[in-house]
Amino acid sequence: MIGRISTLQFNNSGISTILEAQSQLARLQEQIGTGKRILSPADDPSAAAKLINLKSELSRLASEQKNIASITSALSFEESALNSANDLLQRVRELAVQGQNGTLADSDRNAISVEIDELRAQLLNLGNSRNAAGEYIFAGSATNAPAYSEDGTFQGDEVVRQINIGAGVRVAEGHTGVEVFEDPDGVLNTFAIIEQLSNAIRQNEAPALAGRFEDLDEAIEQVSYVRTSVGSRMNWVDDQAALNENFNLGLNRTISEIEDLDIAEAIGRLQLQMVSLQAAQQTFVKTQNLSLFNYL
Repeated sequence: MIGRISTLQFNNSGISTILEAQSQLARLQEQIGTGKRILSPADDPSAAAKLINLKSELSRLASEQKNIASITSALSFEESALNSANDLLQRVRELAVQGQNGTLADSDRNAISVEIDELRAQLLNLGNSRNAAGEYIFAGSATNAPAYSEDGTFQGDEVVRQINIGAGVRVAEGHTGVEVFEDPDGVLNTFAIIEQLSNAIRQNEAPALAGRFEDLDEAIEQVSYVRTSVGSRMNWVDDQAALNENFNLGLNRTISEIEDLDIAEAIGRLQLQMVSLQAAQQTFVKTQNLSLFNYL
């Protein structure tokens, strides 16, 4: 009876040793195949917890970089519209200067007024610019409807979306039509100014025309101010994108240090484990031939 129990113990011990060696060998092979040291949280609970936090930060960064791409596109689109608006306003000013000439015939003044009216219509179209998604970029948060009516009245709101581009860093996506085409006090409206200029030239009203020059210059200055603001925001966004990218590289480097496998070292352990498995198998085979009768 004692001999039988000992044999069973030998068998169980041998089988357990072989299974354990096979398990370790399989794990090493999987690690080498994936290039990862940690295959499950049980492999290193502390390191696994750190990896969860680090990868969560990576996910946040990816979202912020996506926001940066979106806001860069929005600001570039707005900058283009503002550049065109500035060109139109400068042309209106040139025509207004021409319209001050008291020797102009009625037909000449009318021709100037017609061109100014066309420029106003183009400027209104710019005020109702839409992005690739079809949103009216100067309408504030009311992006589904034109920012301005045909008579130049603002129809949007003054709420500009704030976008996350970094940890605790938010930036306005653009500007409202009020910020671009009206003065801070809400007294002057660029579209109204241009209409008044056109009428003054058409009707040869020199005092009215002179009074509108200062307003037009203020409108041009306002567009220029917003263009500068857009440029500053774009620089700010670019700087944040660079910071995010550096942070991203640092996170990936830390993650790699924690979870990546030293392939050369692992291959060495794999070879040792294969030798260990062979030894366990050979030992088990030999123990199968041992019994009390071998010693009788």
